[in-house]
Amino acid sequence: MPGSPPFRLTGLDHVVVLVSDMERARRFYCDVVGCEVDRDLPQYGMLQLRAGASLIDLVDSSGEEGAWARPPVAGGRNMDHLCLATDGFDANALRDHLVEHGVEIVEEGLRYGAGGDGYSIYFRDPFDNQIELKDAPAEI
Repeated sequence: MPGSPPFRLTGLDHVVVLVSDMERARRFYCDVVGCEVDRDLPQYGMLQLRAGASLIDLVDSSGEEGAWARPPVAGGRNMDHLCLATDGFDANALRDHLVEHGVEIVEEGLRYGAGGDGYSIYFRDPFDNQIELKDAPAEI
């Protein structure tokens, strides 16, 4: 019987999201989601954004520099959704924030995740990638 892996997982390091308009993506992920620019790597068509202890790598796959990340099938997806854990939020204030930015909520409710049960709000970025913002775990 094989043994356990020789490492211990500690969390989400990064997620790569394909986009077709880097400036629009940067504005969305920084202004709406609250990320901060960590590194700009134009030679790869990439912008790395800090999301707490993790990174969201945006790759403009429509340009030559980001062609390496282009899906093999037109319109192909490389992700179902990105879930970002938060240290807690007021759901009404978050709804107002999303409306202020013209972002429509897709779904919301109590969901289970890595930190336990917590309230989640789902919405889409300008490139149709689904984002889940997860509240801190519910107190039981």
